[in-house]
Amino acid sequence: MFTSCMVESQQGEVSLLDVSASIIETILHFIYTGEAAVTLDNAEDLFTVSSRLQITAMQEQCSRPTMENYRRPPPWCTDDDVEFFSRDKGFLQCAVIQGLRDLYFSETFCDVTIVTEGRRFLCHRVVLASVSPYFRAMFTSCMVESQQGEVSLLDVSASIIETILHFIYTGEAAVSLANVEDLFTVSGRLQITAMQEQCSRFLIKTLNIDNCFWTYRLAVTHYHSKLLEMAMKYISWHITRLSDHEDLLHLELGEIIKFLSSDQLMVSSELSVYRIALNWWKANSSGDSPLPVELRRVIRLQLMLPHEREEVKNGASWEECDLQDLPQFRLRQGMFENWIVCVDLQPRADMDYDEDYDNEIYLDAYNPVAKEWNKLMPLEPVMHPRCVGLGNHLYVTGGISEDGSISKAFHVYDSVTNDWTKFPSMMSPRNKHGFLSFQEKLYAVGGWNKDAVLDSMECFDLSKHCWSELSKLPYPLYSFASAQLKGKLYIIGGQTTQEHSIKGLLIYDTASDVWSLIPSKINVLKGGAVAMDNKVFVIGGYDYSSGKPTSATNRCLVLDEKGRVCEKPKVPPLPERLASAGVTRWGQRIYVFGGENGELSANIYYWTPGAPKWKLTQKLPYGESSHFVSATLQVPLKKLFDLIPGRSDFD
Repeated sequence: MFTSCMVESQQGEVSLLDVSASIIETILHFIYTGEAAVTLDNAEDLFTVSSRLQITAMQEQCSRPTMENYRRPPPWCTDDDVEFFSRDKGFLQCAVIQGLRDLYFSETFCDVTIVTEGRRFLCHRVVLASVSPYFRAMFTSCMVESQQGEVSLLDVSASIIETILHFIYTGEAAVSLANVEDLFTVSGRLQITAMQEQCSRFLIKTLNIDNCFWTYRLAVTHYHSKLLEMAMKYISWHITRLSDHEDLLHLELGEIIKFLSSDQLMVSSELSVYRIALNWWKANSSGDSPLPVELRRVIRLQLMLPHEREEVKNGASWEECDLQDLPQFRLRQGMFENWIVCVDLQPRADMDYDEDYDNEIYLDAYNPVAKEWNKLMPLEPVMHPRCVGLGNHLYVTGGISEDGSISKAFHVYDSVTNDWTKFPSMMSPRNKHGFLSFQEKLYAVGGWNKDAVLDSMECFDLSKHCWSELSKLPYPLYSFASAQLKGKLYIIGGQTTQEHSIKGLLIYDTASDVWSLIPSKINVLKGGAVAMDNKVFVIGGYDYSSGKPTSATNRCLVLDEKGRVCEKPKVPPLPERLASAGVTRWGQRIYVFGGENGELSANIYYWTPGAPKWKLTQKLPYGESSHFVSATLQVPLKKLFDLIPGRSDFD
């Protein structure tokens, strides 16, 4: 219409008098926002009008089931139909991008020109203004560019403007080490945030020893908080390798103080921090003058062993008065090591308490580096709870209490103080439930309370210190595998009753509080799951594909973000068939502890991506066991235990 000689093109007015205003309003709202209120009352008209106007994305929206949660496919859908229901706004975005691409390359409806280095780029005001407050202010003001329809950027190279415009119209950008600084700088100047974020991600991915300080300076100059945060984190994690780096020695006093004050420093000894400070001071002062008081204050003498303190006290740059003015006790990042903590590991003859059962639940912690087991402070009696590890805290919920009742208790273990704290109890007692974390929130999902299988979910906000209810699951569920990936909770397999298992998986979006049911051929019970490398790995479990559990499986599956089974990476089968095992990610490894298949297992296996098979590394400390839970936890280095004020002793 608009590229023809039709009267609508000439007058700029389109008459659709046979269409109700509410339908046009809904369609336009969808085009500009990606949101549409499709109901049983308007679905037919929306479908018909969007078809007539050839707005395919709107028609696709109407084609979906008109229910409260349209992302949940009907039960009669097959695996091949899943993609249709998971498109969400993506289909509209693709349609808009393709439309912009066509308009840009055909130079259709262009109404503004960008001039640089003798080249002229024809563009659209509305497109530039939609992505840049800089252009929006320019085109809505009385500036000469707004009147003449020409913007001069003569101090910017044509190739940079061309790359930025190509990104705006297509979503694609050829960012390289050769052009990233100019792209980052110009997109910041023009307030094209999406382009600058693209450059920022590239800079973060390419951080190394040689360019980390250059990236840090770039972030400081342009006030880019995320890039600055990541550059500082990289420097903090590699501070010992950078201690003699020329750029570190050229930092200002305030900057070196900021770095050495960080808890993120990857140093196993505070003596390293002192030596870095001393080295910097020698390069930036004359003679043997003592460290400035501001720099001395960032040295945490309480973290030093006796012989390390002697070196500091004997140093010519230290003054005795500083020993009385110590910063608050806090460990550095490098003073922790990652252990795998197993809760309720001790074996028993059945799923109930017996006469030999101890009055306490021990934390048995495995150190994969030293290949040794350690005991941590025990918890009050509870069987089969669920746990999540976050930093140096282990969060434990639910399970079976000593009197046989289902627990709603919530306990937190601090590996620094080696002690437990009781937090507010869950709203509902839960056993065999899911327990996951994302961004300072903990999610307790489904489970069983002896009377019924649960379809409820609740969330504990660590910042508010309280529980709240969230959307119910599509159906009651327990004994499933679960993992969190990019703010989505993946619930795989499980049971709704003792006799009925679930084929497929559920995905919960923490941002929208919406569940999606993903049909799949996956049908496992009591399997394990972990997230790694933007994938969800499903390990073992009882195979319910025949309708009843014949035996455990040794199969390992990989799911993408949409819940689809991936061919890569290829995970080899487990060396034995296992269900109810402790499955945990540790760095770039997946560990499997114990498990069962008729008989219990005492083996510990691990697999690293790319390895052709699983490796048997150790045995469980008490022999065969299953139905326990495990998580990765940061634990202080053993040499620092005696230095930690108020740390509880336990042998």
